[in-house]
Amino acid sequence: MNLNKIKTYFIVDYRGIGKNEAVLSIFPEIVFNKNQYEEVRAAIQEVRKRFDGLYTSTTQSILWITISVNLTGFPKKCHDEIIECLVTELNNVTEIQKVIINVGRPVADNTKVEIEDDDECGQSDWNQVLGLTKLSLNYMVHAEGLEGECFIYSVYFNDYTADEEKADVVKNAINSYDFKLKGNDYIGYLDVSIDKNKVSIYLDLGNVELQNENNIIHGILLAINSIHGIKKVIINEGCL
Repeated sequence: MNLNKIKTYFIVDYRGIGKNEAVLSIFPEIVFNKNQYEEVRAAIQEVRKRFDGLYTSTTQSILWITISVNLTGFPKKCHDEIIECLVTELNNVTEIQKVIINVGRPVADNTKVEIEDDDECGQSDWNQVLGLTKLSLNYMVHAEGLEGECFIYSVYFNDYTADEEKADVVKNAINSYDFKLKGNDYIGYLDVSIDKNKVSIYLDLGNVELQNENNIIHGILLAINSIHGIKKVIINEGCL
């Protein structure tokens, strides 16, 4: 595939396509909105008009949009052409930062995480995608990946101990925080528990209005920012 012949205003990272499948992971400059979802759908429809019988499925959040492309039924010589057409049509979608063409589930980047100390966390593309680098916090925060609409915040304390008292302090801080939500004030399903030497915050954004997702993801971190003794928070720890 020669993507050099396609002029795009966004970065394209090509990592190959499978025998009969490919996934296009689309990342926004900041976050996606409803207009951009519609623009992506329109782009897909233009390609499907050209390639009759092409099957695609789309998943979306404010943080990314993925297009899974089933290439079954098309000769191999058409596979590159289909993907090239999709990339070309995505030029009509506003405020895209990057598109990764990859086999399998969506990924952010191969950029290695720089470790500051043996037990400290550095920066990665996920920190930028989630907007974590823009937050002013009293502790270090790092995101290792995404698991759809679910987020697990691993809260580590300076003394590396966790008990019911610390879990209650975290829970109370979140419950009393003003997330400044618009419309529906539902922040999603939330559970705070103790997991060995850390406090674990489980957040499921299912049924949350899209316009509020970013405020909630950041709000959890800001809510616990005043708690004394937090060393670091890792989001979706161990997510590959």
